[in-house]
Amino acid sequence: GIARLPKPALRAKALLMIDRIVCYDPDGGDRGFGFVKGEKIVDPQEWFFGAHFYQDPVCPGSLGLESFLQLVKFAALRRFPDRTEGFCFAPLLGEKHRWTYRGQILPANRRITVEAVITRIEDKPDPLLTADGLLRVDGLAIYQMENFGIRLIRT
Repeated sequence: GIARLPKPALRAKALLMIDRIVCYDPDGGDRGFGFVKGEKIVDPQEWFFGAHFYQDPVCPGSLGLESFLQLVKFAALRRFPDRTEGFCFAPLLGEKHRWTYRGQILPANRRITVEAVITRIEDKPDPLLTADGLLRVDGLAIYQMENFGIRLIRT
């Protein structure tokens, strides 16, 4: 892959939902604000399969959304490299967003691919990024995320 997620992007290894970034284009996407694509190889022994509802070993949907947000964090750290020290990520509150899902990630699946198209950038003292994206499992699109974002805030 071309890159791994920077350490400030993720504090807990158990929540690492992207193994590698396979494409990053800071001027990509339909608005020219950026495009990032990551992937994860499915390990049937991952903790979340056993921790889901009783006898329902699937990846919780919130972790699929987390993988998408990790891509947005990667793009934010690349866009604002001067804000890695003394800043942390915060959810973007007060924004309407949409999350549609029509499938599950199962232990038998092999590869998760996640794409984020950056749709808005605000370069403020506490900058923000929003993005739309897709999550595919073994090539089948199962999640669509619209207008999710993060803000970098001073700690």
